[in-house]
Amino acid sequence: MVTVVGFILLLAVVMVLIKGRVALPIVFVLFPVIAAVILGFPMSEITGFVGKGLSSVLNVAALFTFSVTYFSMMNDVGMFDVIVKKVMRYMGNKVALALLLAAFVATISHLDGSGATTMLVTIPTMLPIFRKMKIRPEALLLFASAASGIMNLLPWCSSVMRLSSSTALDPQLLWRTVFPLQVVGLILVYAMTIPIAKMERKNGAGMSDEEFEMLKTDIVGDGGAASLAGVQVNQKLIAFNMLLTLGLIVVLLTGLINANLGFMMAFAIGLFVNYRDVKVQNGKIKEFGGNAMNMVMVIFAIGVFLGIMQNTGMIEGMANTILAFIPESLGGSLIFIIAIFSVPLSVIIGSDAVYLVLAPILISIAAQFGGTAMSVGTSLLIGGSISANITLIGPTPYLALGLANVSMGDHLRYSFKWIWGIGVILAIIGGFIGIIPF
Repeated sequence: MVTVVGFILLLAVVMVLIKGRVALPIVFVLFPVIAAVILGFPMSEITGFVGKGLSSVLNVAALFTFSVTYFSMMNDVGMFDVIVKKVMRYMGNKVALALLLAAFVATISHLDGSGATTMLVTIPTMLPIFRKMKIRPEALLLFASAASGIMNLLPWCSSVMRLSSSTALDPQLLWRTVFPLQVVGLILVYAMTIPIAKMERKNGAGMSDEEFEMLKTDIVGDGGAASLAGVQVNQKLIAFNMLLTLGLIVVLLTGLINANLGFMMAFAIGLFVNYRDVKVQNGKIKEFGGNAMNMVMVIFAIGVFLGIMQNTGMIEGMANTILAFIPESLGGSLIFIIAIFSVPLSVIIGSDAVYLVLAPILISIAAQFGGTAMSVGTSLLIGGSISANITLIGPTPYLALGLANVSMGDHLRYSFKWIWGIGVILAIIGGFIGIIPF
């Protein structure tokens, strides 16, 4: 009975996520509570299950809160805009360089962990250049999606947050595990500019040097204090903010201090230095904190879902049932197979369903064949992250499509094979360096 209800709950959650007609907290709070009641558990016991689930996601919620507020602050003071303008000054009249710049802008703007922010910065900034150079907007979407997808592997981004909340994997340790693949992934994205540029030139892309210089002058301007977003930037503090951010990333990567404490300290220091008036500081806390609230609510709702699924025995029952149908010969390669097909799986059912619903079950199954939670999490994270902006499920891809005036069909036809190719290469490299078992 527990197993049957578990599968029904799983199917119901996936279907609702695919249709996208209700908010995530509704799904992850009401559905599992109803399932537990159907199984005959009293509310007092269900409350205990929920308490255990909430305890398991507290660290993740804290990390997300302070990481989002920190990078929202850095965006507010113009750090990202200054970096982009500096790079654009040295951009040459080549299609490959335009593609490379698009990837770079997406990489930098995604440091705040927000896919929507990345698209709102990258596409309006780069689309005029692409139009003037006659580069198809699908190419812009490809590089914005691929670069931000690789950056999704950062420990404060939603992909890692959601996977960590459903599997109890430490976000910082997860990032340190996949960091070599993140570096390789960025190299692959930037290297991809060469074949795509060749393809676009065959399609008629390019412009005269005179036209290009006029375009660059319009975008970069006179190099004054104004940022790309029209925000006045305090040039004296830009160097400080860059050093603070670089130091924070180094500390997180080396594991010198806990990620939660690192972001808390960096946010406190940055808030004090950039905004000296206490009223302004309090106003900025409210402003930046609002950006994190939606995801924090989702994380706590996931805690409810997991607490009930795990403590009622549903996950164990479903894992044992699925395990009975997996041949012994396939078990050893299960995690690698998951990694290879995680991109199309995430595109079809959405990364939320993969991270929040399938991940705990796949971890239980893989454990029977000697697989670890970290290896399963890594295999899912690679494909789920880089496919975040080509998935059929989720708002950010459609925001990007609207900004670029491209249909989902055209986006998938242009981008899917390249992004899946990156996913497959990363899975193979992960196998050779021991992150993902073959």
